[in-house]
Amino acid sequence: MLGNWSFGDYFKKEAIEMSWELLTKVYGIDPQRLYVTYFEGNPDMGLEPDLEAKELWRSVGVPEDHILPGDMKDNFWEMGDQGPCGPCSEVHYDRVGGRNAAHLVNQDDPLVVEVWNNVFIQFDRQKDKSLKSLPAKHVDTGMGFERLVSALQDKTSNYATDIFTPLFETIQGLTGKRPYTDKYGKDDVDGIDTAYRVVADHIRLLSFAIADGAAPNNIGRGYVVRRVLRRGVRYARKYLDAEIGSFFSKILPALVQQMGDQFPELKKKEQDIKEILDEEEVAFAQTLDRGERQFEKYAASTIKRGEKKLSGADVWRLYDTFGFPEDLTRLMAEEQGLSIDDAEVEVAREKAREASKSVKDAVQTFPKLNVHQISELENEVKIPRPDSDPKYVKGDTTGKVQLIFTGKEFLKTSKDLPPKTPIGILLDKTNFYAESGGQVADTGRIIIDGIAEFKVLDVQEFGGYIVHNGYLEYGELTSGDEVICEYDELRRQPIRSNHTGTHILNHSLREVLGDEVHQKGSLVDQDKLRFDFSHKTGVTLAELKKIEDMSNAYIRQNCKTYGKDVDLDLARQIEGVRAVFGETYPNPVRVVSIGIEVDMLLENPKNPEWRKVSVEFCGGTHVEQTGLIKDLVITEENGIAKGIRRIVALTGEAAHQVQQEAKRFAERIDLLEAMPFGPEKAADIKATQVDLDRLSISTLTKEELKTRFAKIQKGVLDEQKKRQKAESKAAMDTVQGHFKKEENKDAKWFVGHLPISANPKAVAEIITHFKSKDKDKTVYVFSGDKDEAVFHGVYVGTHLSSKGITAEEWTTAVSKVIGGKTGGKEPSRQGAGAEPAKLDEAVSEAEKWLLQKMEELKI
Repeated sequence: MLGNWSFGDYFKKEAIEMSWELLTKVYGIDPQRLYVTYFEGNPDMGLEPDLEAKELWRSVGVPEDHILPGDMKDNFWEMGDQGPCGPCSEVHYDRVGGRNAAHLVNQDDPLVVEVWNNVFIQFDRQKDKSLKSLPAKHVDTGMGFERLVSALQDKTSNYATDIFTPLFETIQGLTGKRPYTDKYGKDDVDGIDTAYRVVADHIRLLSFAIADGAAPNNIGRGYVVRRVLRRGVRYARKYLDAEIGSFFSKILPALVQQMGDQFPELKKKEQDIKEILDEEEVAFAQTLDRGERQFEKYAASTIKRGEKKLSGADVWRLYDTFGFPEDLTRLMAEEQGLSIDDAEVEVAREKAREASKSVKDAVQTFPKLNVHQISELENEVKIPRPDSDPKYVKGDTTGKVQLIFTGKEFLKTSKDLPPKTPIGILLDKTNFYAESGGQVADTGRIIIDGIAEFKVLDVQEFGGYIVHNGYLEYGELTSGDEVICEYDELRRQPIRSNHTGTHILNHSLREVLGDEVHQKGSLVDQDKLRFDFSHKTGVTLAELKKIEDMSNAYIRQNCKTYGKDVDLDLARQIEGVRAVFGETYPNPVRVVSIGIEVDMLLENPKNPEWRKVSVEFCGGTHVEQTGLIKDLVITEENGIAKGIRRIVALTGEAAHQVQQEAKRFAERIDLLEAMPFGPEKAADIKATQVDLDRLSISTLTKEELKTRFAKIQKGVLDEQKKRQKAESKAAMDTVQGHFKKEENKDAKWFVGHLPISANPKAVAEIITHFKSKDKDKTVYVFSGDKDEAVFHGVYVGTHLSSKGITAEEWTTAVSKVIGGKTGGKEPSRQGAGAEPAKLDEAVSEAEKWLLQKMEELKI
């Protein structure tokens, strides 16, 4: 979108004149191809036609039959139920020309399109729906960039312009399909032109969204990004026969080359965008084939029944099982002449959510295999331990159901179990990671497509037997069934990143803090890594910086990660190998090395060079190359027991997010620093202090921000002290100056408004001074401003207090005028006024009351 605002600098006349001049004279567009609209009015809403705009278009030379009225929908803009609003005036372009296309304006004709809209913001809608004229009129100008280019290049669509040509050429080069021909609807017989457009549009949206921080996930804007990618992937595969896994990222360089200069964020984050696109594609590719096959079954069954509507339960299942967003399923259904009922889908979603709640709550209480049950599996049932090596390879695997575990007994079928019963499944082969070594268990599904689905919520290992805990979403499972094991790849990916990051952190800790550092515990999940280690003293900021820098340097080498099972005695000989003290390791033990192949380590295990490499005993899952970790950010470092420290760190997208959060907070501190001294800055400092304390970002960055903030805070405090001192002096000078004047040399009292801000401390200092040093004199002083706040205070000198005049009685009379409460011990009292606007009246009342009282008492 191209556009600009005028905030009172110009209005309708100038906007319309400039619009027409730019389009017809500067850009040279044929005026006969342009049509303009104006607001036709709405009597029911009390809105008159915008005849002013109509006349202005006529005055610049637009033919009468090219000036058209428009309704509220097309020609009136409103921010909401209340607030700024006003009529619009659009410019439409006829891509064909040589005809009168007035009847096609605003009729969704692809050959007659709006290229410009001037919004004349001239009203303010009130709560009662009435309109008030704004004191300053504004113009919001918006022009469609692609549409303008199509007009300038005389093309019949946006996609036929050179904006899309580089992307189409890249897509063609990747797929080998015919060139783009700009066909639409029924004319696009093979759907290839549509696929070109979908893929080009989607790579643009995805790249800009990810560059702006909208990482794909299942929530909010992140889910929009995920849906768009999956829809685009399906189009690319179905119509362009594209190989899915890194298709979109291969188009990315063409987009960056085309738009990277205008949008530098694309260049800066090209590698991040590529990695995210590839991760998402790979995750969806795992279920795309199966999901499409299942959709075809659902669609065929629906059509066979003579129905035209795909079941809401089927739509939900396609999303829940195969990751097909609802809009993608809708698109596929439309291709088959089927519709979708949104209400049915919502019912299915709610049923699934409610049914799973109680089972999910049972995650912590799933039954465990005891020694007797393990013995039963070994000696009576005689089933072998499962093959779990597939967990080290990306993607799904197939296995066979061995038994179903209820906690009390082993069953061969789930047939007689009540729905949603929490159970465990034992398989002969699995790619699910069972919780161990600090790494959390995988979640996911065990599936027989279209027949049964088992939700895996937790995975545990007992004596080598792996139990997949969860519940059956639908269908039945029986011993011998061949199933697809599908762990949640999008959850596993950050777990891998965090686990490899833990190894690198462990290595850096030893390098910086010394050999006495040993692992005492760890937690690796999808959100963070937590590492406990032995160290007698706290880790200094300088040491933390070295640790974080060294870890990130290791990551940026993009080292390959190697893993291999090795004889335990041989593995222990590797120089510098890290292991948890007291831990019992299996034989053989899995050795994970980052940057050097395990076989190379074993050729000369005592080589001192191996100390420079991260080598550990570990059965966890890891990234293939360290570059996938992206960054490691330490967010916490503290002691948890005597001689035991804990570090919490983030990697990957989570690390990027906290870096962005830190950047935003640094900008907030920049603004705070630039603010002039005053009440607003003081209030912002208090709010910033609270938010800074809660901020979860890099420990190092947070310390830097704290240092900057403390400097600002001290500057404000120093300025407050300086101003307080100046105000206190001004206040005291005012009161004492009154008594020093020749005409007041015998005066015993002073009532007045001090020339200072609302300053209770200055008021208190005056009262304290006269109470201790000038006890015979009486003062009633006011500080502040009638437009902001007021503080007031009184000291009744001995001359008047001895006659019966009290501070409480006096301030009570004044408070009746200015409001609020006062407090204190005779002969003084202080308070804050609740109605500052009555300041002058309160000062007068204070003086009037005293004079009346003195007259009554004959003083």
